[in-house]
Amino acid sequence: MTSSGQATDAVLRVLFICTGNTCRSPMAEVLFRQLVTRKLDCRDWELRERGIDVFSAGIAAGESDPAAREAVQVMQETGLDLSQHLSQQVTASMLDESTLILTMTERHRIVLLEARPDLSERIHLLNRSGADIADPIGGTLDDYRLCAQQISENLQLWIDELFRKDA
Repeated sequence: MTSSGQATDAVLRVLFICTGNTCRSPMAEVLFRQLVTRKLDCRDWELRERGIDVFSAGIAAGESDPAAREAVQVMQETGLDLSQHLSQQVTASMLDESTLILTMTERHRIVLLEARPDLSERIHLLNRSGADIADPIGGTLDDYRLCAQQISENLQLWIDELFRKDA
């Protein structure tokens, strides 16, 4: 463990990227954790013991902004807690330490690739069809629910691929 409490020997370190790190990427982070714990039949806190680390950041995030109220509410509806989330700006060390970087939009992917072309094998769009995950900020609760559904459906495809040996 590092001084920040993060595992340094993670086999799979997934970083979710959006713009402000208050809606899409934090929802993706907690949804991914939920789906992986179901897939591996373990508890959230056991993920690190299994070499899995999951986190999120934004390409234009304020420091320590809370998750959007609507994102917190929609995640609560699925039994997940975003109430303690605080936004963070993506850093070079986050990118360096990640084994998989999933962006919410093609623009996010391009920004990262322009900054770090050496990480092109690790940086991917969350949606395998190439479509962006629309930003629900300023939208209705239904917009957030739709966003969470899109994220979840796309995460399931990634999880099926990442953990197919464990199936």
